[in-house]
Amino acid sequence: MKRLLLVEDNRLERKMLLHLLKENLYSFANIDVTNDGISAIEYLSRSHYDLIITDLIMPKVDGIELIRNVKKKYPASKIIAISGSKPYYLLMAKKLGIEAVFTKPIDQDRFLKKIFELFNINSKSKIISVKQI
Repeated sequence: MKRLLLVEDNRLERKMLLHLLKENLYSFANIDVTNDGISAIEYLSRSHYDLIITDLIMPKVDGIELIRNVKKKYPASKIIAISGSKPYYLLMAKKLGIEAVFTKPIDQDRFLKKIFELFNINSKSKIISVKQI
């Protein structure tokens, strides 16, 4: 089983993303969820994650700082960044060498196909979409 960490401070976005991931990855991945960069760093110190999906604009420790931390301490982990604003942050995240960036609202098919690709899962199976909340 793969391990995935979802880091999103917006409650509605977090709920929608978690539902989307659970519906489509239930037999492939264990998913942990947190709402800020500080607790994400704590999760990372206790467990290995194959993939981290992080929002970029968050209080306390933002996604850019989290990405830097992951790249330094856990270089084998793959990262997807998501953001609803501030294209500059998406560009910064790309320059840090992450696997993908997505703007909100997320194109669910592209998002899941990228995760399937990173997990080496055959994405020809039907993707279950979730309505935007």
